Amino acid sequence: MKEKEEEKKWEGKTGGGQFGQQFLLRFLKRVDVCYLYPVLYLVIPFYLIFAAKGRNAIYRYFRDRHQYSRWKSSWYTYKNHIIFGKIVLDKFALMAGNKDQFKLHFTSNCIREMLAKDAGFIIASAHMGNLELSGLSIPHGRKRLNTIIFGGERAEFQKKRNDAFGEMDINLIPVREDMSHLFAIKEAIDNNEVVVIPCDRIYGSSKSITCTLLNGTAQLPQGPFRLSAQLGAPIFTLFIMKEKDNSYTVYEDFIDSHNELPNSIQRAEAMAKDFAKIMERKMIEYPTQWFNFFPYWNDDNKQ
Repeated sequence: MKEKEEEKKWEGKTGGGQFGQQFLLRFLKRVDVCYLYPVLYLVIPFYLIFAAKGRNAIYRYFRDRHQYSRWKSSWYTYKNHIIFGKIVLDKFALMAGNKDQFKLHFTSNCIREMLAKDAGFIIASAHMGNLELSGLSIPHGRKRLNTIIFGGERAEFQKKRNDAFGEMDINLIPVREDMSHLFAIKEAIDNNEVVVIPCDRIYGSSKSITCTLLNGTAQLPQGPFRLSAQLGAPIFTLFIMKEKDNSYTVYEDFIDSHNELPNSIQRAEAMAKDFAKIMERKMIEYPTQWFNFFPYWNDDNKQ
C-alpha cells in the first residue's frame, strides 16, 4: 500500500540544474522566448526515453481518460511534453523579467470585478496551462496577491522566483509538510487579500474529496474548499491556457458557495465537485496541457 502511495507522488522540481537555469534566465532576459522553442524538438525525444514514469503516466491519461487510440495517445504524449517544455521556458522568461512579450485574451471579468469589493477571496487552479502568468492576468494595486507554490525547489531557483514575483507585488506561500501554509492562507483572506491555490494535488494532508473526473475518480484536496466554506470567502477558478507562440487565453469562473447546505464539509465537497467539472471541461478543450506526471486517478495503480 505504501509503495502505491509513493507512486502517486511527484516532486515537481524544475529540471535543468543550477547552471542550466541560470543560463536560461540570462538568455531570456533579452531574447524572445519563441526563439528557444525549436530546441525542444531535439531535446524532448531523449527526455521521453529516459523519463519513463512521467511518460507512462501521461500516456495512460490519454489512453484511459480520453480513451484515445494507442497511436493517438503516443502522439499526444509527445505533444504534451513539447507544450510543457514551452510553458517552462515561458516561466523562465517571466522570471527573467521579460514579461511584455506575453499576450493574454480574457473570456470573463468576474475576478477583476471581485477585486473592487472589500473582501478576500480564493482563486482555484490546477497544474494546467501556465498558472504563473496569474501575476499578469490579475491587476495590481487593488489587493495583495498570494500564490501557493511548491516549496522544494533549489535555493537559487526559489530566490529568483521570489525576486521576480516580488517585483509584481506577489507574495509566494510555499507548501509545508506541517501544513502551516493553511494558516498563511487564512491570514491573507482575513486581510481581504487574494490567494491563488492549485487545487488538483494533495499536499501532505490526509483530508481529500473524491470527485468524478474524466472517466474516473480522483482525490482533490479538501483544504482550500473547506477554508472557503468556513471563512465565507468566495472562490473562483482560473485557467491560463497556452495558444500559439506567446498568446494565452484566460478563463475565469465563479464557483457557487452552496450556502444552502448545512455545514462546511458538505459545502466544501460540493465546491470541489464543481471545480472538478470546470477542470474537466478544460482538460477536454486542451487535452495536451495537463501536467500531472504521475498516476493521478484512483484506479491508475490497478491497471
